Amino acid sequence: MKKVRKLLLGIALIFMLLGVFIWYPSVITRIPFSAPEAAYQNLDEILAHPQPITIRTYSTGINQTTLGGIMNLEHKKAQNIADKVIDIPVNVGLVQHQDFGAYLIDAGLDASYVDNPYGTNTGIMVAPYLARGSQEPNTHIAAILEQEKIQLQGVFLTHLHTDHTAGIVDLPKDIPYVTGENERYANFRFFMHNDHLAGIDELQEIDFAEGIDLPLLGKAIDVFGDGSFWAISSSGHSAGHVIFLINGVDEQVLYTGDACNDHYQFETGIGPGTYSSDLEGGQEVLERIILFKERYPEVKLVYGHDLKTH
Repeated sequence: MKKVRKLLLGIALIFMLLGVFIWYPSVITRIPFSAPEAAYQNLDEILAHPQPITIRTYSTGINQTTLGGIMNLEHKKAQNIADKVIDIPVNVGLVQHQDFGAYLIDAGLDASYVDNPYGTNTGIMVAPYLARGSQEPNTHIAAILEQEKIQLQGVFLTHLHTDHTAGIVDLPKDIPYVTGENERYANFRFFMHNDHLAGIDELQEIDFAEGIDLPLLGKAIDVFGDGSFWAISSSGHSAGHVIFLINGVDEQVLYTGDACNDHYQFETGIGPGTYSSDLEGGQEVLERIILFKERYPEVKLVYGHDLKTH
């Protein structure tokens, strides 16, 4: 009996050590994002008070993926839509505020995609699961920031999927990186390993329970406290997915990330596909975005994987 007990304890210890070895790279310290008090309490007030903020969108490369990965082909509206391989841009938003400086929405693909279709991702799940990326030299976001002599103040992430985090490899590590609460970072040795967040001491998490209700969109926080830049909870494509409202004087923009990948998804009303963790939640968020656009047609939609806008 003692031999059996020792054997079981030994096996348990081996599995525990193996688990730590595999899972440890995905562990990163999380701290709350300190959100200021909201300057306005509803969408009409917000949009009636535009602020000195702008956003420009850059494609950091191309992902070759399947239509079913980004669009739910089991949806009743998709009966006549066949799955196929498609090429989609991997977008990054550069937000510039007159007083608070320059911030990114997402980081796109890093420079390694010029030579490797999977970038820095390695492991047995990479080739069968991840989209293949491609990139022209010097089109990763760090090169763009350097070319335009922009001093980056921080990065807001719609979510932590690899095509949105890869560019962090080439970015400064001593700036804030902000994500939605409960957003998972998948980085497991042997399976899918990239270390995109290596060198970052901590992620700041937005707790939307502390935010305000914006009917049509959801719970939101006023990032700078002046009504210019809003982070809005949009759990569905991933658990902690965030969309962003940029309330600028020159233009007002809803940056959808992968809550709405492209204009085709918006036009058909078919929610995110197999790359999403919650199909029903993703569909509900897309429908909210569609209703928001109907109510506020002056607000431009910028998508996570399309250079065409609405």
